[in-house]
Amino acid sequence: MIHLHNSGSAYDIGWQHGRSCPVAVHLAYEAWGQIKDVEPAQIEVGIRLVEERLDKFFPEILAEMQGIAAGSGLPYQQILLLNCFDVIIGNAVGGPACSNIGFVASDVGVLLGKTADWNVAGPENFAAWQQYQPAAGQGYTFIHYGCAGTLWTEGGLNETGLGMVLNGLPGSGAKPDSVPWPPLTRGVLQHCHNVQEAIDFLSQHDLMYWGVNMSLADARGDLAFVEVVPGAQAIFRPQIDDYLIHTNHCLLPETIELQPEPETVAAYGQAGLVENSQARYQNLEAIVPPAPRTLAGMQALLRNRSMPGAISQHGEQGIRTCYAMIIAPEQGKLWGVEGYPPDFPFVGYEI
Repeated sequence: MIHLHNSGSAYDIGWQHGRSCPVAVHLAYEAWGQIKDVEPAQIEVGIRLVEERLDKFFPEILAEMQGIAAGSGLPYQQILLLNCFDVIIGNAVGGPACSNIGFVASDVGVLLGKTADWNVAGPENFAAWQQYQPAAGQGYTFIHYGCAGTLWTEGGLNETGLGMVLNGLPGSGAKPDSVPWPPLTRGVLQHCHNVQEAIDFLSQHDLMYWGVNMSLADARGDLAFVEVVPGAQAIFRPQIDDYLIHTNHCLLPETIELQPEPETVAAYGQAGLVENSQARYQNLEAIVPPAPRTLAGMQALLRNRSMPGAISQHGEQGIRTCYAMIIAPEQGKLWGVEGYPPDFPFVGYEI
C-alpha cells in the first residue's frame, strides 16, 4: 500500500504524488492503461474529448494529472489515459466491482463500510492511501483510498465529517457536457460539507459512460446513497430499515430503466459482473440485518467469505478484494484494511 501526504495547488499535489512513488505510477499504468484491440485513432479522439470536458468544467483535474506526469516521468497522455481510460475508449473495462454497507447508527455513530474489488494483478504494488490538503480556498482536506497515479477515490472522509464510499454501476453514453467520473467522486470530498451538499453538487453534472453509486454519511448522522448513471441520478435514504446496502446494479426506478442489459455489460468488458453483483447483494440481504451495529460487526461483514456472493472476493469472475475501509463521520475516523480483508488488520486514521 502506497501512502501519500500531498498539499498545495492542484499541480503541486500531482507533482508531489508522482515524485513520491514513480514506480507505483508506472505499475498502475501497466495494469490499467494497456488498452487492447482499440485503434490509436480512437484513443486520440477519446483523449481530446476528455480534455475538452475537463478543461471546461474541472481544469484543476487536468493540472493535477499534468503534475503527476511531471513528477513520475510518465508522458501526460499516459496519465490521462490511466485516469479516464473507460471514457477515452468508450468501454467500461475497469468499473469498480465493490460492496457498500451503511448503518444508520452504531457504537461509533453512523457508519459506512466497503470493499475495493479490482480485476487486475498486483494491486498491492499501486493501491494507495492519500492525505489531500488543497491550497486555501480550494476545498477541504480529506483522506481517502485510491490508486497511485490517479485521482480515483474508492472512498474517504473530509475534515467537515463527510464520508463517501463508492461502487461502480453499469452505464453507457456520452451526452453533451457530461463529464468523466473522477472529478465527481473525488469532488464530493473536496467541495462538500455534508450529505445534502454532496447530493446538490452531483446534481449539477451528468456522467459519461460508466455509472457509480456513492454511499454518503456525515457528522450530523445523515445517511444516503446516490446512484449516478449517464442520463439520471437517484437518491435513497433508509426509512424502515436501519441500514443500506449496495453492490453493482441499480436499485432505484430512475436508474434501473437506463441500466444496460447483462449482455451489454459483458460486451463492455465486465463479463459476469451482473451475476456477481446480484449474488453479493443477496448475501448482504441475509447477513446485514442480524449483524451487530458495531465497528466490529462492520469489520466482520467486510471480511465475509460465505458462498455464493462472498463480500471479500478471491477470484470470483476474476475479481479480487484488494482492500476495504470503514468510515465513522461523527468520530472523524477512517479504518482501512490494506490488503485482502480476511488476512490483514484494520488500521485507523483521523482527519
